[in-house]
Amino acid sequence: MAELNFPLKKLPINTATRPGPGKPGEVAVLARLADRIGGLVQGSKTLNLFPAVGRARRNFLPWLVYSGMLMPFGILSRKESELVILRVAALRGADYELEHHKRLGKKAGLTAADIEAVQQAEHGLTGRRGALLAAADDIIRHRQISDEVYAELMRYISEKELTALLLLVTNYDGLATLMDVLNIPLDEPK
Repeated sequence: MAELNFPLKKLPINTATRPGPGKPGEVAVLARLADRIGGLVQGSKTLNLFPAVGRARRNFLPWLVYSGMLMPFGILSRKESELVILRVAALRGADYELEHHKRLGKKAGLTAADIEAVQQAEHGLTGRRGALLAAADDIIRHRQISDEVYAELMRYISEKELTALLLLVTNYDGLATLMDVLNIPLDEPK
């Protein structure tokens, strides 16, 4: 299978000038707590995303609630959410999200074949799953869903699920941007 080839190339950046995850004094207390609990649950020393977002103290709790309502407590099934998130991560070349959600996807019941498939240009998934991924592809690549993909997608999902899908894809696209710009490293395993 061919590797994904997102049409935009990442800009070369001086990682030494980027902040990385926030330090304890810079980060909301709730973000530090979420970082520790999340690390325990995930089996890592930290979850670098939380201190990164937690630097914007006032925004952390609303963001955490919003993100949590998309995944894991979203309208789409957990497996579908993980497939979509993995697809967004693969399209964006977002290593942090990809590695983090490979583990979460396995816990949600995705197979190794599912996880490998969404990282390929031709994922081979059909039906509802294939339609969700085709929509995610269009959203990331074109910031819109083509009429053909939209018609196929709406054979499988409701308008409520469509809204949930759009929120999920754009949230994880935004997180990929945050992680890239701030140069957030992968979580360190225990």
